[in-house]
Amino acid sequence: MAGFFDKMSDALNDAANDITNKAKEFSEVSSLNGQIRSQEKTIESTYREIGKLYYEAHKDSEEDVYIEQIRQITNAIQTAEKLRADVANIKRK
Repeated sequence: MAGFFDKMSDALNDAANDITNKAKEFSEVSSLNGQIRSQEKTIESTYREIGKLYYEAHKDSEEDVYIEQIRQITNAIQTAEKLRADVANIKRK
């Protein structure tokens, strides 16, 4: 009978060890995925910053390789400013 309980104890210990190892693995993977997301956010933020700096430096150029995109941004800025003015007018009423 002692052999049965020893085998049962071993099986439970093995299962507990497996669960502990899976939990550690999950924790490590979650941590690494969080670090990856953080780096991706940094990349995206830096891309946006570079784009904004480029736009500001070249918005008055008529012969830029990205002239169409520059015009789209300029038009969007002007439209947003008009819409903000419309909102302000509505709020004043």
